[in-house]
Amino acid sequence: MKSLKWAACAIFAAMTLLCAGDAKPSQIEIVLGETKPLQHPRGTRLPLFFWTPEFSEKADDAELEREIKELDARGISLFARWRASNLEASAAFAMRIAKLEKKLGVPVSVIGENDTTNGFCDNSPAVAHKDSDGKPFFDTSFFWKPGCPFCMSARYEPMKAKLEPFLKKYQENGISLDLWTADFEFDGPIEWNSGWPTAKKCAVCQAKIKNLDTDFPAFQNAVRTVRTEMQNEVFSKTIKKYFPDARIGVYGMNPHDGYRYWWDFFEKQTLIDGVAYKKDEGGVYRPWAKEFEGSGYTMAMPVIYSLYNPYQFKNAEYGWFYNMLLEYSSAAKNVAANMALVPFVHWSITAPKGLTPLSEQKYEELLWHMLLRRCDSFCIWCPGEQTAKAVVPVQNVYAESLKYADFLNKGTPITFDVPSQPGTVISGLKLGNRVLLRRTDFEGNAEPVRMIIDQKTIQVPAMAGSCQIVELP
Repeated sequence: MKSLKWAACAIFAAMTLLCAGDAKPSQIEIVLGETKPLQHPRGTRLPLFFWTPEFSEKADDAELEREIKELDARGISLFARWRASNLEASAAFAMRIAKLEKKLGVPVSVIGENDTTNGFCDNSPAVAHKDSDGKPFFDTSFFWKPGCPFCMSARYEPMKAKLEPFLKKYQENGISLDLWTADFEFDGPIEWNSGWPTAKKCAVCQAKIKNLDTDFPAFQNAVRTVRTEMQNEVFSKTIKKYFPDARIGVYGMNPHDGYRYWWDFFEKQTLIDGVAYKKDEGGVYRPWAKEFEGSGYTMAMPVIYSLYNPYQFKNAEYGWFYNMLLEYSSAAKNVAANMALVPFVHWSITAPKGLTPLSEQKYEELLWHMLLRRCDSFCIWCPGEQTAKAVVPVQNVYAESLKYADFLNKGTPITFDVPSQPGTVISGLKLGNRVLLRRTDFEGNAEPVRMIIDQKTIQVPAMAGSCQIVELP
């Protein structure tokens, strides 16, 4: 019966495209065409969250229901989107999606779009830095204007007012919000680029931060403490007031080991005098203040993207793999055991000119190692033109991983180590006396590798492209 049902769905989708003549398939139809229904039940595992594509407001409820059902059969959840600049239409469409998801038993997940979550730094004199004469000024080294970290609190109530109308709609309709996220990075004070030199000219910052002129960690801690408070007061506390059990987290907010291993696109990769960077085979890692712990977030969302860091490994693929597994492991080994861990992932189809890209096969290996270091799911973002290729490896790995659901749900990671040179990478989850293992080799080693787990020694054989369950002696 199941196969007949999916065949009927496929025929319906094909007929829809034929009837559209030469119209290009929608992004959702591309996702459905490139992925397959799950062969193992999802059970209590979180679904895959796809940031892109998005549902079309032109679709009627029958079409939306079909898309939600077919996506859910593949373990995929799309987000409804809250847009404060178009409140009524955005809330009405979000309600249509949420009602169908409730009917179908699908998690209700939401993105707070930038016009809803950004605006703390509204370019007004009230949030600006102030010189010794009280004259306002801004840091101009970003595409927004970061203000003074000590002038943000007046913006809390106006920012809450953007969220609450949406939350009230869900509450009034008896719909629980399961997951809320946002791309919160383009707002608020920030320490990079010209952030520190600008703050040194600010009378308010000088009065608040001891030794501001020479103590970068003190400045960074002050900035990140304020950013944490902003997000807790406006996002976390406001959402929890309506939906205390919602999973809440945003792009790039996660526990870590004190460093960030990647640079965002708006951060100039110019080293600042007085900052204690860590250097590694040509790569540069920045010190990062603790900011997650006081945020009120109930979900950690590290950014695991193919972003350039100038490593000097002869094995070029390992540079990409190494960097992303370092960042992920930094989060995974520091996150609380009861905290959801849903990294943002993006496999870049093209590398910077002249650089070898990360292959699809090694990208799938990376995803496996993340899962075996206690990843709960993935949130995938990619540009529209990359959708057809980008969704395949993520959904392939996710779907296959479900046959190991017991290990994924109850197992304990055996290691967070990342080899500093290309070679053999091993990850695993221990459950009772058994260990689910994945071994990936970058230099062609085929010999067994010795590991000690709970003071017991095992030999891990080469097992290209597959997992293996080993019993401890």
